[in-house]
Amino acid sequence: MLMLCLCALAGAYTLQLCSHLPDKFLLIVLVPVSLAAFFAPGIRFAGAYLLGLLLLAFAAHGVIDATLSPAFAGKTIRIDARVADFPKHRGASLSFLVEPVGRDDLPGRIRLSWFEATSKPALGETWQFEVRLRRPRGFSNPGGFDYEAWLFRQAIGATGYVVNGSYNVRRDDRAVDRISRLRQRFATRIDARLPDDDASAVVMAVAVGARHTITREQWQRYAATGTSHLMAISGLHIGLAAGGVFYLCWFLLSFFCRGANIRDCAAVIAAIAALAYAEISGFAVPARRAVLMTIIFVLAGLFRRQLSSARLLAICGLTILVTDPLAIQAPGFKLSFAAVAILFWHLRVTRIPVYAVNNRPLAKLLNGVRRLTSTQVALLFGLFPLTALLFDRVAMLAPFVNLLALPVFNFLTVPACLLALMLDGPFQPAGDIALDIAYRSVGLVLWLIRHAAEMPLANFHIARLEGLIAIAALLPSLWALAPPGWPGRKLALVAALAMILHRPPPPPQDCVDMHVLDVGQGLAVVLRTHRHAAVFDTGPSFRSGTDTGQLVLLPFLRSEGIASLDLLLVSHADQDHSGGARSLSEEIGIKRMLTGEVLDGIDLRQERCQVGESWHWDGIEFAVMHPEESGRWHGNNASCVLELRIARHRVVLTGDIESPVESLLARNGLLAPADIVLIPHHGSRTSSSEAFVRSIRPKVAIVSAGFHNRWGFPKEDIVSLWRSAGAEVLNTASSGAISYRICRDDGIRRLAEHRRDDRKYWHQYSEK
Repeated sequence: MLMLCLCALAGAYTLQLCSHLPDKFLLIVLVPVSLAAFFAPGIRFAGAYLLGLLLLAFAAHGVIDATLSPAFAGKTIRIDARVADFPKHRGASLSFLVEPVGRDDLPGRIRLSWFEATSKPALGETWQFEVRLRRPRGFSNPGGFDYEAWLFRQAIGATGYVVNGSYNVRRDDRAVDRISRLRQRFATRIDARLPDDDASAVVMAVAVGARHTITREQWQRYAATGTSHLMAISGLHIGLAAGGVFYLCWFLLSFFCRGANIRDCAAVIAAIAALAYAEISGFAVPARRAVLMTIIFVLAGLFRRQLSSARLLAICGLTILVTDPLAIQAPGFKLSFAAVAILFWHLRVTRIPVYAVNNRPLAKLLNGVRRLTSTQVALLFGLFPLTALLFDRVAMLAPFVNLLALPVFNFLTVPACLLALMLDGPFQPAGDIALDIAYRSVGLVLWLIRHAAEMPLANFHIARLEGLIAIAALLPSLWALAPPGWPGRKLALVAALAMILHRPPPPPQDCVDMHVLDVGQGLAVVLRTHRHAAVFDTGPSFRSGTDTGQLVLLPFLRSEGIASLDLLLVSHADQDHSGGARSLSEEIGIKRMLTGEVLDGIDLRQERCQVGESWHWDGIEFAVMHPEESGRWHGNNASCVLELRIARHRVVLTGDIESPVESLLARNGLLAPADIVLIPHHGSRTSSSEAFVRSIRPKVAIVSAGFHNRWGFPKEDIVSLWRSAGAEVLNTASSGAISYRICRDDGIRRLAEHRRDDRKYWHQYSEK
């Protein structure tokens, strides 16, 4: 049974490596083949493997088929829709999930933003909206968040925004289903009872799984201290709910049901309580896993069956694969199952010495602390390769913070939240007291987290671990969890720690790597030589309050092991080029900053770009080609133009210069042929004059533009002009991040087009 479950899961994970889904006809043909193999002696494992792959493949095809039709993309349409989650404030907008009502021609789930919303929708309400939709699409960069994968595993078939107007009105303020009504009512009660601060946001998350009030800064602190799991209803919370109800029922039933099988009755009630709590929390993957484990454990007890921990985990994984195949894509699925497996393994093989103390309560306390510490350290090292692979970071203080935070959550926060949920109606005053207890206990934990997150190396960012390196890190990490006395245990621990120091090698001497990142309608370029790194432009900022400095540049730099910048050059002040500069300057060390125009809100000394500025890094010559006078030019034409010379090779980064500056560069004799050029102003008709293109005639012309942007950049005639000059034209909108290495001796080599090279089957539904 165990091996069959593992084979089915292995089949599903094999599909995760594929860039395309198998054809539906082939999948249908494989169904009877896999069933026959499953029931045939000797090849059952192969049959289970195929069945796991088929389950996920059919589910994935279902999501792709339900994606927004291209006929609706970019069009303004009117819909009736039910609000399917708690709306979240993001800067000047509300972000929320809706499910269209009575529209079979639209996806079943749509993610909407509402800028300058005139009213706030609530969970479960039915509204009529005027919306403009698009197919799911995200940035495609090394080290970046895969937004398309996130949308895909939630079966969200379209994104868009609400068009402000009188049409957007509430149709029904009563939630259709009872669970949504309960969640919204309790969330409203928390809002009314508790202050609007970080602690109440956590109480909301623990009570009803509503994390919409937790800010981005809070999540960063929780990630830095390894406490994010406390904010998501998972095994810890479900286990406490089930365990508390079990012992309470056992105690009460022992007075009234003598002679009955009290333990079995209490276990069934505990399983029902766990299911109810998970339902109120929104039934996320960690909660589903915990409920399944509880139910399977209870059923095994009722039928007097012994289940090993490995079999219990495998059956839970298989059950989730059958009921919700897309859930196995979620990082939470991998982390929650890995964490439970590590706990089972650690408790089985480790013998923790017991303190011999005459004072029995003190001995129990000391032994409990030692077990908890040992468990937290085991989780840190056991989960290290997986967290490094998924998030490019390790929370070094996690064992110590959790050592102090877990008892507070276990014995105060979660029980108080559960009591508050149960004490409603006439018992609400008592429930409000429970809410106050939960709020104050969370305040203690957040005080600890806030101070721990500010400590040096609390959140240790590591370079991107590729698949084989992560697997290589996994083996010593698991070996380090072996019981004392195993050979090579300490050496394995050293090997696991050494992986933290892994850094991708920089380019060799006399070489430069150029990465034109995918930032949508904007520009961001990372330049790296053997010992130096620079950023040219930082991409746009958004009305949601985020920017590509946070979303793209910082993750990329960290994945490359770049801890500081020698130069930040922002071509001019337009927000699509300077939008990420502030975030970048606040999070990473920057030695020098050059700008075409002065930027507001940047706490760095800004030097103005000017012709004649030049420097050499590791055999590479950098020179400013424009502007020749500070203050003469404004807007796009104030853009700093940067030239790189590597022996006979030449690269030109143009910013947003327009025809007047292009003519000036020609008159100054600066338009010699180049190998690589960034097409000015994203391919607009105000730039790329014919004389400029014919003079510079590059081998490669790169345009950084947003996918299906509203300006229609790059213009088709501009692309044709560059191609007629002999250039290969690449666009970040279709290629994702574009990387080149230019060397003195080895010439020019394309390293990657990230959207093409790192393509997965879930990107398939965003291409049309």
